[in-house]
Amino acid sequence: MTNIEIRRKILEMTHERFQEHPYYRITPKEFKDALGIDIRQLHYNIIYLEEKGYLELQKPLEGSLFVGAKITVRGIDLVEDEYKFDTLFPVPKDTTSIQLNVFKDFEKLAEKVETLPELSDDLKELIVEELREIQKELKKIEPSYKKIKNFIDMLKNRNAEIYEDARVLLNHPVIAKILTESAKKELE
Repeated sequence: MTNIEIRRKILEMTHERFQEHPYYRITPKEFKDALGIDIRQLHYNIIYLEEKGYLELQKPLEGSLFVGAKITVRGIDLVEDEYKFDTLFPVPKDTTSIQLNVFKDFEKLAEKVETLPELSDDLKELIVEELREIQKELKKIEPSYKKIKNFIDMLKNRNAEIYEDARVLLNHPVIAKILTESAKKELE
């Protein structure tokens, strides 16, 4: 498991636990057992997430590095913003199942929009334009994560099905890597 996968799972675990009981802290043993990692990997990734402000650690007076961890409000906001979460901590994908030409897939998605009978012509036009803007941004040498996020958020508000389809395309390993780098620059 990569560090990014470990961090994603830690955030998901602490978010889920927070929903069950907001003040409960997950112990190092619980993390190790659930993730199947050693204490060194756990400490490395836990401290990273704490330094980023996503976790709050309960620290002992002496001895171990921490005795419990819970998610912060910043961490909750990150996990609940699916697009941002998937960009910063991408889910590993089976690259054989994803077509290599993402731009053609965006064109197919635009064609799909035209066939949706429940959408008005004006709404179809807006959605297709947003898909084209995402493509245009992705073609740049350094695409802007914030611009793409704005367009994807607009899609989410206009049509959930198209939004989900666009998110899948943006999770293509090559695109996800580019957006992750852009997000790190823009969000720090």
